[in-house]
Amino acid sequence: MRLVLHSAVFSIAALFTITVCESYAFGQPATEAAGSGHEMSGQDLWNLTESKVFNGQIHKIFIKMNQAVWNQLHDDEKNHNCEKSDDVKWGHAREFVFDGIVMENVAMRVRGNTSRCIPRLQFSVAFDKTRNVQTKQGSEGWREVQYNDATKAVIQDRTLNGLQELSLRRSFNDSSSQNDSGNGMLAREFVATWAAAGAEKVAKTTVRGAPVYRTAYTTVEFQLCANDADRTCENRFSRAYLIAETFDNNFFKMRYDDSKPTVFSMAHGCALKDDKGLEPRCTEPEYLKGKKYDKDDAEQNSQLAAFITGPKGLKTQIDAAKTAAELGKVLDLDSIMNYAAVATTVGHWDSAYGNFNNDILYFHAPSGKWKLLTWDLDNTFDFDSPGKPSRSYSYREVANAPRLLFDKLFANPELDGQFKKRLADYLGTIYDANGNGPLNDKIIEARDGYIKKINDQLVNGERQDLQRAQEMFDYTKDRFKALKTQLQAN
Repeated sequence: MRLVLHSAVFSIAALFTITVCESYAFGQPATEAAGSGHEMSGQDLWNLTESKVFNGQIHKIFIKMNQAVWNQLHDDEKNHNCEKSDDVKWGHAREFVFDGIVMENVAMRVRGNTSRCIPRLQFSVAFDKTRNVQTKQGSEGWREVQYNDATKAVIQDRTLNGLQELSLRRSFNDSSSQNDSGNGMLAREFVATWAAAGAEKVAKTTVRGAPVYRTAYTTVEFQLCANDADRTCENRFSRAYLIAETFDNNFFKMRYDDSKPTVFSMAHGCALKDDKGLEPRCTEPEYLKGKKYDKDDAEQNSQLAAFITGPKGLKTQIDAAKTAAELGKVLDLDSIMNYAAVATTVGHWDSAYGNFNNDILYFHAPSGKWKLLTWDLDNTFDFDSPGKPSRSYSYREVANAPRLLFDKLFANPELDGQFKKRLADYLGTIYDANGNGPLNDKIIEARDGYIKKINDQLVNGERQDLQRAQEMFDYTKDRFKALKTQLQAN
């Protein structure tokens, strides 16, 4: 059957059509499933995404696309030597079904850095994209999908339960099925994002929620079609994924009631590294005052320079700050300390705190201060050399160069003392006195409450090794001992 749903919170332009396929016998659609999120409040968006996506359930996703599109997404990555390209194509998915909700004409592209050529690709999924979406069939080359005006009207501003976009996460560092990296069991990122949210219990830094992306477990059945005319699409296989929230405008609207955020997604191994750590190549501007950054936009480049090196820019003020109070006028110190407490506890060494990679730098205009948010928490709770449990609380030895921000903070005795207190308080929220407690319980929940149940739905080659949880238990216990020893010694 076909439903047309209308809600007063949506504009007339955001009316939409949803198909409920009788063959997908696992649920009925929510009336809020699609539509524009632009006119919804941050509170309403938060409630919607919490109740429909990040609600503790194991979701079911079905994706239908042409086999040629699937093959080309893989081939493009191999042709770029498995490195992120500036020209990553958005591929056309004919249908995207989430818990019974069918959305047609969805865009998908490969995401990640080191995970771009593993057998189980991870994807960004966009629900409102109408331009530069590519398709193909057979041996033809990429061709852009040409949507008519009626179809564009359906797609534009469309969301899935308040999400403009989501990620299907299956990174190189957090997966363990056969023929994959074997480093984990799709649990590290789920547990680490939960742990990051726990820092808000020590010091609140948002209006609602926590300054970290939310994750949820799902199975994904890919249905690959021989060509545009194929409706049965019999090449089918299922895999386990994590759904992950993205850092778009709605993310900041939900946490901070900020509809025009200024956001940087730090990467390339140089974020906050020495004097060049705030250059655009290292900070990767994403949004400036709510507008997607365009490196060819002269006005935006002028704004960017003002944010970083202008008289009231981040680098200018950090360089000039001599005291804790002066740094506190530039930085949201609660945000920075919460971030650092999480990073050092869960072993988030692939970070701005460690190897100058990943995480989010955010300018909070209402307060005029800069915040740090954790991102890409897949490479955590492991014994890789940079993240071994004996590392210091400051993570100074992980970095191979001066740190523009953290070295200055830890060199200040007042701030160093405040951070040790913050770290001790944070440990008390996720551990008990013996190094067990809530964090261990969360690992058990991921293993038994989610992964074990998902394994029952998958064929042998896609099931994950539950024994890998022991590595996480060992790491958390050893890290707890190391941090407690360091804090007591100081």
